[in-house]
Amino acid sequence: MAYVGGVSEPGCVFCNALANDDDVASLIVHRGVHAFVILNLYPYNTGHLMVVPTEHVSDPAALSEAARSEVAELTASFCTGLRLVMGCDGLNIGVNLGSAAGAGIADHLHQHIVPRWSGDANFMPIVGDVKVLPELLPATYAKIRAEVARLKSSADSVRVVLLDPDRSGLFLEHDTFPRVRLTEGEPVWRATLTSLAPIAASCELLGWGGPPSTSFDPIQPPILTLSFTPREGGAPPYRLQSLDDANAALSEADRAVLAQAIGRRG
Repeated sequence: MAYVGGVSEPGCVFCNALANDDDVASLIVHRGVHAFVILNLYPYNTGHLMVVPTEHVSDPAALSEAARSEVAELTASFCTGLRLVMGCDGLNIGVNLGSAAGAGIADHLHQHIVPRWSGDANFMPIVGDVKVLPELLPATYAKIRAEVARLKSSADSVRVVLLDPDRSGLFLEHDTFPRVRLTEGEPVWRATLTSLAPIAASCELLGWGGPPSTSFDPIQPPILTLSFTPREGGAPPYRLQSLDDANAALSEADRAVLAQAIGRRG
């Protein structure tokens, strides 16, 4: 409904995203030298990405050789990443040049990468003329951004902001965010949920918990925000504190992380 009834964004959507310092809000998961990677706000399928040159051009012939090369390299690397993160069976890759060819944003060249699963083109779009997306964009963004951050930082663990379901409390480990060890060959989000599963009655990925800018991804491990309820019985590994008490216990840097996580949850 936001798409159908909303007001068009003035200017170029991609140039506006680049000018925004908050990559989480803009859905940018990677910024390169000549190109960047951004999630589609109205995806054809979950995990729908676009590789976009930073230069505002409408045709590949107008790009520099360096820009064409970077777009190609990012396309290849994110195809590999999406297979790991999304567990998709296939991928559609394509560029629409001009409005007549189906380009929604014709003035700024962009290449689509769309994950596909066997059976995803079911009766819903055929009979009901509607597409079913199984998860919210913040969760998809967190999955992909966490994998990018892991590769850039060579991290072997992920930090987790564990909020209780009503968002009034936070689970801490020794007055800091718990860390979860990552597993080789397993995406960050899945390794996190798998590690927490034995001690959780419920656990849901809410979104990215780290800094807004992707410029921090090479220098710190990924951070994810989750809703967490521990299993009843036994000694809980993490201590539940009110948000006020948690703020008093956390370091200044971690308080900023918590404020961002809470802010993104509304």
